[in-house]
Amino acid sequence: MNSVYSVNTICYDFIHKLSETDVVALRIKGQDQMKNNEKPIALLMGLSLFMEMLDSTIVTTALPQIQNSLQITAANASLIISVYMIAVAIFIPLSGWLAKKYGNKTIWLLAIIMFTVSSVGSGLASNLTLMLSMRLLQGFSGALLVPIARLIVLENTPPQNLLKMISFVIWPALIAPAIAPFIGGVLSTYWSWRLIFMINVPIGMALFIIGNNVLQHDIKRTDKSTSFDWIGFALISLASASLLIALDIISSKKVLNMLSIVLLLIFISSTIGTVKHLIKATSPLFSIRALRFPSYKVSQFGGSIMWLTVGAIPYLSTIFFQNAFHWSAIKTGSFVLFIFVGNIAIKPFANNIIQKLGFKNTIIVSLFLIFITTIMIGTLTSQINQFYIIAILTLSGVGRSLALTAYNGMSLVEIPYDERNSANTLAAVSQNLSQGIGISLVTISYSVLNQYLTDLNAYRLTYILLEIFIIVPIIEAMIQPRSIGVVKQSDLS
Repeated sequence: MNSVYSVNTICYDFIHKLSETDVVALRIKGQDQMKNNEKPIALLMGLSLFMEMLDSTIVTTALPQIQNSLQITAANASLIISVYMIAVAIFIPLSGWLAKKYGNKTIWLLAIIMFTVSSVGSGLASNLTLMLSMRLLQGFSGALLVPIARLIVLENTPPQNLLKMISFVIWPALIAPAIAPFIGGVLSTYWSWRLIFMINVPIGMALFIIGNNVLQHDIKRTDKSTSFDWIGFALISLASASLLIALDIISSKKVLNMLSIVLLLIFISSTIGTVKHLIKATSPLFSIRALRFPSYKVSQFGGSIMWLTVGAIPYLSTIFFQNAFHWSAIKTGSFVLFIFVGNIAIKPFANNIIQKLGFKNTIIVSLFLIFITTIMIGTLTSQINQFYIIAILTLSGVGRSLALTAYNGMSLVEIPYDERNSANTLAAVSQNLSQGIGISLVTISYSVLNQYLTDLNAYRLTYILLEIFIIVPIIEAMIQPRSIGVVKQSDLS
C-alpha cells in the first residue's frame, strides 16, 4: 500500500509543482529563442523516464507470480523480460529519425500513449502470447521515450545549464532500479502482479496532459524530407538483437552452444558493418562525429562500462539476498531500497562536488567508491549486522549517483546543438545495451559458477567480475586532463 501511495504522491506533487511554475521565455546567446522553461521540462522528462525504467526493472521480482498465473515455464517467463530489452535495443536508433521528421513533442506524446496502453494490455494479459505482444509494444514505445525525453532537455538547455538540468533527468536511472524490487515485492505479495503494470496508467495520463500543455512544437528542427537509413537501421538492429539473444541463450542454457556462437559472430560482423556504414553514408541513421570530442568519447567508453556495472548491481543484489540469504522479496526490496537512499542523499551536493573537483576527479572518486562497495557487498553474509549492510548499500548508491551525474553532465557539453540528436541517439543505444549486457553477464557468471561452487561463492565471484570491469573506466579517467568536460566561456557565445 505504501508503494502505491508513494507513486501516486510523486505524480500529485509533480503535477502540483508544474502547475505553479510559469512557462517563461528564455533567450540564449547564439541560439534560437527558447519558449519553454528548462526546469519544468527537465522534471517532466525525468518522470517519463522514471515510468519507463521502473517498468523495465520491476518485472523481475514478480516473475514467479506471473509464471504461476499464466501457467507457463520459467524459460517462457524469462521471455517477458528478454522481449522488452530486445525491442528497446532494436528501435532506439529509430527515435532520432522520427524526432527529426515529425518533431520531439509529437513522438514523445505518441510514446507516452503507446506505453500506457501496452501497460494496460500487459496487466490484463491472460496468456503468454498476449503478454509478449504487449511487452513488444512496450519495448518499442520505451525505445522512443528514453532518447527523445533526453533530447528534449538537451535541445532546450544551453551548455552552461546542462549539468543542472541533467541532474533532474538522471534521477530515474538512480531511483527506478533501486525501488523496483521493493515495489514489485509488495504488489506481487499482497495484491497482484498485474498492478506492477497498472501503476503506469495514472503516471502516463498525467504525463500526456502536462506534456501537451508544456511542450511546444519546434518546427525549425523538423525536416519532413529527411530520408530513412534502412541499411544503418538493419545493421545496428541486427547487432543489438544478436548480442542480447546470444547472451540470453547462454544464461538460460548455461552453455556456449552453436547457436549462441553464430549469434555472437553475427554481432561482431554487423557491428563492424554498422561503424563503416555510419562513417561513409551521406545520410546516416545517426552520425558518430560527436566522438571527436574527448568528453563525449570518454562518456561513451568509460561511461558505458560504468553503466554495465551499476546497472547490474541492484539486480545482482536482489537475487543474491533472495537466493543466498533466503530473504523474502519484501525484505530484499527493503534493503536494496537503501541504494536509492544513497542516490538521493548525495544528489543535493552532486553539482557542487563536480564544480569543485571537476568531472575527472569526481568520476575517479565515485568509481573508487563503487569499486570498494561492490567488494564489500560480495563479502556479506546473512549473519552480518543489518545496519552494516544498510551502510554499504547506501554508500554504493552515493557512488552510483555521483558517477552517473558526472558522466551524463560531461557527455554533451561540447556538442553543438545541431549534432545533439545524433549524439543522444548513440548515447541511448550504448547505455541501453550496457545495462542489458550487465544483467546478462552476471546471470551467465552465476549460472556457470554455480555448477561448481556453492550459491554464496558463485555470487561472490560474480561481484568480483563487476569489480574487474569497473577498473577500466577508473584507468581511463585517471589519464584524462583535469580540464576534460570544461566548456570555455567563449564556446558558449
